[in-house]
Amino acid sequence: MTTCLTPFVPRDYRYLFESEVLEPADLVTICSAVAWMHEGQHEDLVGWYRALGDVLFERFGLGVLPQRRALQELPSGTELLRALGVVGSPEWDDALGRSWWMRGLLLGLPEVGSGALAGDPYQLTLDRSRMLAELQPMASVVAEELSAHARSANLLARKLDRAIVALWGCPVDRLDQRVSVAELVTGGLELQSFEP
Repeated sequence: MTTCLTPFVPRDYRYLFESEVLEPADLVTICSAVAWMHEGQHEDLVGWYRALGDVLFERFGLGVLPQRRALQELPSGTELLRALGVVGSPEWDDALGRSWWMRGLLLGLPEVGSGALAGDPYQLTLDRSRMLAELQPMASVVAEELSAHARSANLLARKLDRAIVALWGCPVDRLDQRVSVAELVTGGLELQSFEP
């Protein structure tokens, strides 16, 4: 089941500024990140992501969704993924499972902004002296196009996240709700940040 889950995300919540705006679709990354953190032994981040997710479920009027309870209570990444709708091999008529599967494919190529990487991950080699000089321009073009593809996939994954939240049970008319981090802090959320 974890083949659908990557550490690469369309947005990183470890470094939020009060001016940033969140919406229901952010819950997809927050919940799946908690599952990944459980499996990857990153317990130092779990508390922050759970608190942020819990506040967003409440703020957007989605507190009755079973995914909120799963986020609060399930101690295992695998169990949480199952509760979120992730399945290993989704059936053709399983819209939620297929959405997660497609999301995993989209995010298979990391984007530097995901917080998982630094530098240009698509350089074919870091030691350019080992590459033939005539291949270097082609390698640069490939790296630039792969990076552009990853950025585009991140944008598409954000749209897919809206579909996933709707499939969880979020009314479509609530998908466009927005809240600033400053509003959440005013409401009592203790803003946290973490070193890379």
